[in-house]
Amino acid sequence: MTLDRTSSAPHLHPAAQWEQQLADQDEQFLLRDAHAKIAGLVLHRSPDGVVEVGIRRWRAGTTPFAAPADTLCHFTCGRAIFHSRQGETLEIAPGTVVHFKQGWSGHAQVAEPLDATYMVCAGGPAQRTPLLRDARTASPLKDWGAIPTMLEGTSQAAGILLSREADGRAESGIWTCTPGVWRCEVTHDEFCHFLEGSCTYTHDGGDRIEIQPDTLAFFPQGWAGRCEVHRTVRKVYMIR
Repeated sequence: MTLDRTSSAPHLHPAAQWEQQLADQDEQFLLRDAHAKIAGLVLHRSPDGVVEVGIRRWRAGTTPFAAPADTLCHFTCGRAIFHSRQGETLEIAPGTVVHFKQGWSGHAQVAEPLDATYMVCAGGPAQRTPLLRDARTASPLKDWGAIPTMLEGTSQAAGILLSREADGRAESGIWTCTPGVWRCEVTHDEFCHFLEGSCTYTHDGGDRIEIQPDTLAFFPQGWAGRCEVHRTVRKVYMIR
């Protein structure tokens, strides 16, 4: 198992085994519930607290939930129903991706303990909550064209846009990319939960991040290097 917050792109693999890392964690990286029990692990938190990436757990029962800022959740296990104060009902199962928009509030009725990888960032309110089921197999994928910064081969990108503010902020969805080697320059903070495939990101400073299925990673704005896709990758993403 790998948990590396000192990397140029903090990452965790496999995300499903996050509890195995709890013993050695500084308190600032632990999330706790109303009963002071550990309820999650923070992978990255910006100094100003505006951006946070990690894993969160909801235990069985009824619990309040609010999203003061946009919160993307990729639910990896468990079952629940989220009820908003406006009367919206969201049924959650493994593989469900929900982009809770700014101001969402209500409660969750959790039938089975629920885990989700997540990112929090600034966004905006919405009339309806964007939701996608079966992240690993959801289709159809829209052709997003060839990667424009190829070094070797021709990698093709495709995906599903789940949500995006009018000015481009708080974009979320599914992204896939076929094998090839290309220059990667990250222009906005990005959350990535890789579901399939494998690739290697090599930072210009020499840091290497090996990506396998169930890798949770955070690429900060300004990250620059190269990406070598060995097997077609598929990920849930959110761009700040």
